[in-house]
Amino acid sequence: MVANREAAQQEVAQQEVAQQEVAQQEVAQQEVAQQEVAQQEVAQQEVAQQQLTGGAEARAAGLGIRDALVFRRLSASRWAHLGGLGRGRGWAGLVDVDAANEPLLGQAPAQPGGVHTFCHSAPERVLGPYYAVGGALVRVSNDVLVLLGHPTEPFPAGVTDSDLRELAFLLDTDLEDIAPSKRLGDELEVLHAVRAVTTGVAEDLFGTLRHVLDVAVQSLSCEVGLLRDGAGRTVATSSWSGVDVDAPGVGAALDVLHERAGGAALCIQDTDSDPVLAPLGRGQGVRSLLAIAIPEPVGGVLVVAHTSAGPRGFTTLCQQLGRQVADAAGVVAHTAALREELRTAVDEHARAARRDPLTGLGNRLAWDEALAACQDNVDAGGRATVITLDVDGLKQVNDACGHEAGDTLLRRCADVLREHGRDGDVCVRLGGDEFGLLLPLAGPLVDDRLASLRVRLGGVTSCESTVAASVGAATVPPGGRVADAAREADASMYAAKRSRRAPAADRPQAVPAQARPAVPAEARSASGAQGGATELDIP
Repeated sequence: MVANREAAQQEVAQQEVAQQEVAQQEVAQQEVAQQEVAQQEVAQQEVAQQQLTGGAEARAAGLGIRDALVFRRLSASRWAHLGGLGRGRGWAGLVDVDAANEPLLGQAPAQPGGVHTFCHSAPERVLGPYYAVGGALVRVSNDVLVLLGHPTEPFPAGVTDSDLRELAFLLDTDLEDIAPSKRLGDELEVLHAVRAVTTGVAEDLFGTLRHVLDVAVQSLSCEVGLLRDGAGRTVATSSWSGVDVDAPGVGAALDVLHERAGGAALCIQDTDSDPVLAPLGRGQGVRSLLAIAIPEPVGGVLVVAHTSAGPRGFTTLCQQLGRQVADAAGVVAHTAALREELRTAVDEHARAARRDPLTGLGNRLAWDEALAACQDNVDAGGRATVITLDVDGLKQVNDACGHEAGDTLLRRCADVLREHGRDGDVCVRLGGDEFGLLLPLAGPLVDDRLASLRVRLGGVTSCESTVAASVGAATVPPGGRVADAAREADASMYAAKRSRRAPAADRPQAVPAQARPAVPAEARSASGAQGGATELDIP
């Protein structure tokens, strides 16, 4: 009995579970069916909207209307643009206007259905950043206005107020909220511009400023751009022939715009109603202008402009993008300035490490590096001459007149070497009273230079007004070793010094250079360096 009762209970429980599963399946099927219906409804709505929009576009095209901007009232004087056709679609959510600054709004019809038409001989600003030749402003209701226009042509003669009214009402009826994808696309446009500014690579600060300006001009589709930092460094570009960015008045115009921006931004939608200084005014074809202050510590101003090449103003998105680019410019330009300062400091330290502080000539490090670089030139088939010089009598001048007089003597020697130097020569103070010259050539030109030095030099020994020096020289032929020539020049110089110290009767008689027989380089140095000793008296 007990077993039968338990089996019956299990059977009932299983039936209940089966019924619950069936119920769940039915609910799931109903949900799937509902989702399918909802998807079909959305698809039908999208198709209907496309048909309606396509109908509005076709009707606008038939009337000679390229752009339509639908505005809705935000307050007693402010209106917001919500969508439309042409630029009206691309500018959706990006244009806010105030009746106090918009003469056309003062001419809007008072009653719903009213139409106000206009026609200009050339593109003129009509509302916000929108420029047109032919157009009409239609009041759909107390809170809705529709601007219809063509940027370059008047409306055809056959277009009636009734046609314009029907199109405006159709656009208002079909208008939808701005899609999230549109807002996301606008935000991405700003982010892409900022990313382009911050990821650009330039070698110096001017290159960085140029890169920032190029990004701003391209991102905002402007024909003219100028950027001046707080230190006065200026870069400019213009694809419009009417604007000369190098004209003398550009600096004054930038001063005025920077001051009027007041540390923020200045947007001039129409240079006719708010003229600026030439050469950035209407007379030069500038139609609208955006000036944005660059944050400190860089400072300065970024200016971009639309011209008669494509008249239009700046939407709120354009102004936001310009501000973001200017902010990013402050960061990247400051980084570039710091990098340039660091590079300058490194270069200065490198120069100081290779400069003799007393004479301003190079030092031993500069000499060693020059010899190494010269070896590459010789290996490539070049020739060179190494000259070493030792000042005679420096100790006597120091003992008799003081070290200041000795320092003056060394500086005088350095000055004479500079006077006889040429571009490409390396002139150094090797240390103490020794100097070195490295000439990237050999032959008659070097002989003439040495002869000129001999004419220039005079005196017997060093004193406060005269410096005497012993000189050694060696030439490196192609394929020779510069280090060997340097050693031979040293040996020749010390031989000359010993000769100067010898009694006069023991000194060999000097033979004038022009009377000496020419000796082939191969016979003068088996190691690849030809040398010679000379005594120099330098006044």
